[in-house]
Amino acid sequence: MSGNMNLTLKVWRQKDTKSSGKMVTYKAESISPDMSFLEMLDVVNESLTLKGDEPIHFDHDCREGICGMCSLYINGRPHGAKSAITTCQLHMRSFHDGETITIEPWRAGPFPVIKDLIVDRSSFDRIQQAGGFVSVNTGGVPDANIIPIPKVIADEAFNSATCIGCGACVAACKKRFGYAVCIG
Repeated sequence: MSGNMNLTLKVWRQKDTKSSGKMVTYKAESISPDMSFLEMLDVVNESLTLKGDEPIHFDHDCREGICGMCSLYINGRPHGAKSAITTCQLHMRSFHDGETITIEPWRAGPFPVIKDLIVDRSSFDRIQQAGGFVSVNTGGVPDANIIPIPKVIADEAFNSATCIGCGACVAACKKRFGYAVCIG
């Protein structure tokens, strides 16, 4: 046996910003567990193209987990069920043969759908271009190792430093009572 998987994909398809979208079901067959999620979408798109159908549009750039472009909701969670990884780092071995996978674009007002799984990230990009940043007070500037930083503050600083600007935090948060409550 090859160990390859056959999956059912329920993919959000939307012609453009003005059109209403809908979920469309596709079969992903003979998928290697070693493929990344985006490679799996490439295989599905190749199959669609060979049949004369329009491929599924999705964003990607580096495919190395550092650009943040591969922003998808997979089975109801940004980047899928694994934590601290991007969609391009998600491998198909995280799924099971015969599984149904739901794939949607970010679902947040700041990210309107452009086409299929591609969202307009310009609102988030403008924040970054304006110099938006996360600041964590870690104390003064004497020597880096003279004053120990409490673990809680160091962890917060490290978590902020790992941000790649993908927007998952915005897509995962629901606004309630005038402030954001993260659910992701």
